[in-house]
Amino acid sequence: MPGKPELPQSVSPGWSRTSFEHVPAPAGLPAGTKTDCWKAAYSGKGAAEVWTCGFSSNGGAFDAVQRTRAEADTVKFQQGKYLMIVKWTGGSKEDVTALVRAVQKSLASQSS
Repeated sequence: MPGKPELPQSVSPGWSRTSFEHVPAPAGLPAGTKTDCWKAAYSGKGAAEVWTCGFSSNGGAFDAVQRTRAEADTVKFQQGKYLMIVKWTGGSKEDVTALVRAVQKSLASQSS
């Protein structure tokens, strides 16, 4: 497992991380999935939960992102050995996109 991810404390335009904790895997991951998950909460003009689940291989993360079901106001993607799930309420599309890109960029620097 890749270990605890480094996520930004704040993201322009106005997102601030309010919590960051080690948690069980979120509902919806494929059955039998072995992973190590962290959840960060961000607040700003809206609210967002950022799930970061580390897998032992890139293939495990890829399989999980393919098999995790889609939901409204949620984006999921793979970054190396990580599966990311971002769920939000409120905020503009531009604000949420900025948060997702900042998280993705911080993980890209860790998985290289």
